[in-house]
Amino acid sequence: MTVAHTTPVATAESELEELRMLHALNREVDSLLEGCVRDRASLAQTFQRLLPLVLRETGAQGVAVTTRNEELVQETFHAGDFGGTYPGTLLASALGTRRAGEGTVVSQELDVVGQSVGRIGLYLVGDHTRPEHAGRLERLLDTVAEQLDTVLLLVHTASEKQELILQLNHLLANPVFEVGMDQVVLALAQRVRVPGFLLVYRDALRSSVLHYRSYRNGHLEHESGEQPLPVLDAVLRAHGPELLARGDERLKRALGEPRVMEAVLISSHLHSEPLGRILLWSGEEGFSSYTMDLMRVLASTLSQRLVDYNRERTHLSKFFSADTIDELLQSPDYGTRYLTSRDEEVGILFADINGFTRLCEQLDSPVRIGRFVDRWSARMVELLWRHGGVFDKMVGDCIIGLFGPPFFRSGRRERAEALVRAACDIQRTTAAMSTDPEVRTICERVGMPGLGVAVGLNLANTMCGLFGPNQDYTGFSRGMNQTARLQSLASFRETLVMDSVKQALEGSEDGFIRSLSYGPLTETPVKNVAKPLRHHRLLIPD
Repeated sequence: MTVAHTTPVATAESELEELRMLHALNREVDSLLEGCVRDRASLAQTFQRLLPLVLRETGAQGVAVTTRNEELVQETFHAGDFGGTYPGTLLASALGTRRAGEGTVVSQELDVVGQSVGRIGLYLVGDHTRPEHAGRLERLLDTVAEQLDTVLLLVHTASEKQELILQLNHLLANPVFEVGMDQVVLALAQRVRVPGFLLVYRDALRSSVLHYRSYRNGHLEHESGEQPLPVLDAVLRAHGPELLARGDERLKRALGEPRVMEAVLISSHLHSEPLGRILLWSGEEGFSSYTMDLMRVLASTLSQRLVDYNRERTHLSKFFSADTIDELLQSPDYGTRYLTSRDEEVGILFADINGFTRLCEQLDSPVRIGRFVDRWSARMVELLWRHGGVFDKMVGDCIIGLFGPPFFRSGRRERAEALVRAACDIQRTTAAMSTDPEVRTICERVGMPGLGVAVGLNLANTMCGLFGPNQDYTGFSRGMNQTARLQSLASFRETLVMDSVKQALEGSEDGFIRSLSYGPLTETPVKNVAKPLRHHRLLIPD
């Protein structure tokens, strides 16, 4: 009697049967999970559908999965009975097949490419630790796990991405844009591989100027202020905003990196022109889709942040020079620190075009009048800023400037010196505009020898800060009213200074200030001012 082949044949048949069963289980789990993805089911809903199926197909009494939920909080999802023990505790123990009280636990890691996304385990009544039984159960569990770990990785990846996006948004909300940007790139580099990162963005006030910040492995390496990269500066000066055009390769070539891999435009929600550009580079292989998804989200977030940042700069540019704005925005609390109203002695300047009413009569078009005033006032504001002044406002054709705000670092004499220097430049520059053929013709028609301004200067305590619904930077004081009245007393190309200004300049070591002379002290009663104005005529050397 020969029975030598009975065991191998039976074994082969049983192995084949198990393969069929595992294949059917794989198909069933795959179909169920695809349905859950299609229905956009939550993890809880997915496990409500999946775990009863696993119990039925494996014959287990309980099944559990420990993983992180959509909020990235660890949670144990389970179905069935675990002999009175909390399933999360059973899964936290050693992996594999082992006895647990009156039953057996079979568990394994859920992972994708070495990244753990949780654990899955079965609980069966009795002893199932014999190798043939344990092996079969482990293969069943592995079949389910192969389908499940991919789904969990998708959930984890989406949740981690959302968590990172929220973190980036929080960092970008830093009142100091540059500080927030540095923190964002460092946070990115700690989560994804970003060897090289370059941000190029438009200046809100000077449309032809681009700024940049360049990072190496998350840390700032170069920036367009104090740590420039000469080759990048050169290409930005040469081509300006053209470099932001889609497909432009000049920035990539300027970087000189072996492989500049990706570029993402930062578009504006308000304008067709892009606000900036992000470039990533690496000397190795390209970037993952996960990394590029983050960069596109970052570009979208940066778009709004740059719009807000530019809006902030644009508002401040109504009063302050670009250099002053740069310094203000380096302080997170610049509003309360520098722009909240405060009572300080400041230099006050009023400058009004001589004979403006008569000039307007000759400028027969309101458009020409507006164009002329725009041109003149723009040059006068630049002069205020050049001497450290603040542009308060323009009332008709009268320019008003303040000296001392917003930092109030200068002393009384320094403010008076800056005030007088600005007035002298305003007089000279306005007079020089008389050479313009159109201006000369108009002046001749009204019998004026040229264009001129009447200027009044004062040094007085003034409440300065942001006021009103539009939060305009301005000043209020008796001294402001005095200066307005003083300016109205000045004649053609004449500058009148209050006695307080002359006294503040006494002992000045500045050569130009010492070259100035003054007319005699004059006291003039004016309307709505209690005491007569005590003032001098400023004699400006040719």
